[in-house]
Amino acid sequence: MRILLIDLVSDDCVASATIAARLAGCAEVEACRPAFDGSGPRGNMSGFDLLLLVGDDDAALLKTCRRVAEDSAVPVVVIGPCDGVESAIALMKAGAVDIVVRDERGDWSGRLVEVVSAARVRARPRDRQPYVDEGRRLEQIVDGSSVPTFVIDGSHQVTHWNRACAQLTGIPANEIVGTGEHWKAFYTEARPCLADLVVDGTVGSEIDRYYAGKGYRPSATLPGAYEAEDFFAAFGDGGRWLYFTAAPLRNARGEIIGAVETLQDITEQKRAEAELRRSEERFRLLSITDGMTGLFNARHFVQRLTEEMDRAERYRHPLSLMMMDVDDFKLFNDTWGHVEGDQVLIRLAECVTACLRRTDQAFRYGGEEFVVLLPETRVREALAAAERVRALFRESSFLPEGAPALVHCTASIGVTRFVPGESSRDFVARADRGAYEAKRQGKNRVIRAFPDSGELLD
Repeated sequence: MRILLIDLVSDDCVASATIAARLAGCAEVEACRPAFDGSGPRGNMSGFDLLLLVGDDDAALLKTCRRVAEDSAVPVVVIGPCDGVESAIALMKAGAVDIVVRDERGDWSGRLVEVVSAARVRARPRDRQPYVDEGRRLEQIVDGSSVPTFVIDGSHQVTHWNRACAQLTGIPANEIVGTGEHWKAFYTEARPCLADLVVDGTVGSEIDRYYAGKGYRPSATLPGAYEAEDFFAAFGDGGRWLYFTAAPLRNARGEIIGAVETLQDITEQKRAEAELRRSEERFRLLSITDGMTGLFNARHFVQRLTEEMDRAERYRHPLSLMMMDVDDFKLFNDTWGHVEGDQVLIRLAECVTACLRRTDQAFRYGGEEFVVLLPETRVREALAAAERVRALFRESSFLPEGAPALVHCTASIGVTRFVPGESSRDFVARADRGAYEAKRQGKNRVIRAFPDSGELLD
């Protein structure tokens, strides 16, 4: 058996030498170098029993296969990447009688001798269809793919359901091929799959109904093909995320006669993305949180203060601010130590959290100072909240190491309201003045700071 090897891979002839060595026991192989590009003289392929076309680019293989098929009646077998069922179908329509693709290990040599032996008896008259036994070969290509794949015809009947698809869905091919019930593998009630929408040409009008929010988009590489992703709770242990594509199958006149849909399990990718989001959120929270008290930190206060002031001014909604300071905190630290002082700050943070609403935001402003933003809150409501914090903290008790009895601490709190047009500096300074006035008046009290005259009154 004489074989003409048309090598489109590279200039080092590695592919030619590998194939020739593999077929040494059953055929005489002659390599065509430089790579055939369709520009050579017609008839130079006569006298061969088989043409082997090998390449690493599907587009180049398709172009050369089409020209070779036009020029010769010798059967053509393609060896290449064949990245997808669509590429395999295009090569068969271009004239290839068979295709050797890489297995899951990236190897193609296992089937080479088998394919060459079978192709030897395939005489290809010039007036025959551009592909032979397409259904059988398409079935071999689809079933041999490690990518879960199914094919439907123009009447939405399943024609191919490969082993990878059966393994993923748990439905064997003999139960689904010849039916229009492929939806049962994915959904609990009858509805079109993406391939069905491609066959009907209704992807544009129906896509929102079935695939809204599921990453639907036209394929960037295949005209007329579409992509989406979805979660399927019935697959595997706890459900699986699938990325799926659907591409049309067309006849010689360009009419859609079916569609091929491929599925890819992206569960691990989705889990990794979710874990990354969780990690990013954890790091974000760490960056805006005071490590000791668990309240937001001063840097985050600056950001949130600006946002809340802008919102209050835009919509003319009330905004109040509470500033508090632990009374005689330096004396407590000097007497009982900073470790015991930290417990006082933690307890005050707990009291603040317990007395505020979910919409309020508390921050450790610095040292023993705390600040609270109260959106949608009038000053009299803020005063009541501050009084709750003051009373709860006053009732708290501490027993520092070496203390003869329980120790109580108090806080002085200033409260004020936002005045549209004022700066954040003036807003915070006024609340701070209220806290200092509370200390001046005897500590352990709440003082309202009026914005107009600066007068400080209970």
